[in-house]
Amino acid sequence: MPRTAVIADDAPYGAGPYAPAVKAGDFVFLSGIGALHPETHAIQGATIAEQTRHTMANIEAILRACGAALDDVVKMSVYLQESSDYEAFNAVYAEYFSEPYPARLTVGAGQVWDMLIKMDCVAYLGAD
Repeated sequence: MPRTAVIADDAPYGAGPYAPAVKAGDFVFLSGIGALHPETHAIQGATIAEQTRHTMANIEAILRACGAALDDVVKMSVYLQESSDYEAFNAVYAEYFSEPYPARLTVGAGQVWDMLIKMDCVAYLGAD
């Protein structure tokens, strides 16, 4: 199956041997992303709510570059630096999705590159 790396002009792209997203067949796999500014890579936001919004904006930008949207997300993984941020994170996250919600894993992951949150996801581009 052919696979294609996708880089979004309006989302950060980290250094290292990985792509921000890979399209493979009818699926898009996003690498872990946080609340980084697309150009400076500075962490945006001081609270979990602010960083969740910036992270979601980056996810939306990468999905857009892949020809997808949040409605296409079927699986989301969330890594919180502090598990005590779960309620505040979940309140913001709920603003971005509607039923049927994507499957989701949310874990307290300790230190996540100085960010309060990091997320990755899988989106499906095929026909319903």
